[in-house]
Amino acid sequence: MATPQFEVVLTVADAMAVIVRPAPGGHEERDAMAQAALRRAAQRDDLSIYRRPSDRPALRPPYHELGISLSHRADLLLAGFAPDGAVGVDIEIEDSNSFDPTAFAADHFSRAEAAAVATLDGAAALEICYRLWVAKEAALKISGRGIFDGLDEPDLAAQPNHLRIDGATVRLGAGRRLPPIELTVTRLTGLTDQPVYCALAKDLT
Repeated sequence: MATPQFEVVLTVADAMAVIVRPAPGGHEERDAMAQAALRRAAQRDDLSIYRRPSDRPALRPPYHELGISLSHRADLLLAGFAPDGAVGVDIEIEDSNSFDPTAFAADHFSRAEAAAVATLDGAAALEICYRLWVAKEAALKISGRGIFDGLDEPDLAAQPNHLRIDGATVRLGAGRRLPPIELTVTRLTGLTDQPVYCALAKDLT
């Protein structure tokens, strides 16, 4: 396997997320590339990824089993790692042509979040919607169920100003389905023709 090209794009608490490219198509190849990139980025040669029966990626000892999270779009792979707790990541590529952020927020987000998106116009609504989307998906991956129960939690309506700042840390208390977490979001340009949004969330328990 060729040495993967990677870039550390997010850090929060003791967790990091790296973008790996180009990402291959199959699970085994992506897992191997993520493992190689994270070993180099974290300087931990004993970091080893495997798949649970549910197909969720996990880490072998001595690390926390759920201290790995992977998300990919097109040929981009976002890999998150934390040595001592569960972590979640999400990556999305902006679609400015056929994506309606106000309608998406109304269908999937909390009422307060949807209302916040609805007050914005054009590019601002599109950007905050994507930032909310990746932040919520990354957080929910910590629960082990992902978005199975919907995107209403965590409710980030009180954090839009923090979410607009690339790399800013948002700290949330325990919710109905989530432990206390820290999360961070960034918007990247130059990787594809459209902006790319990435989020990293870390369980603080």
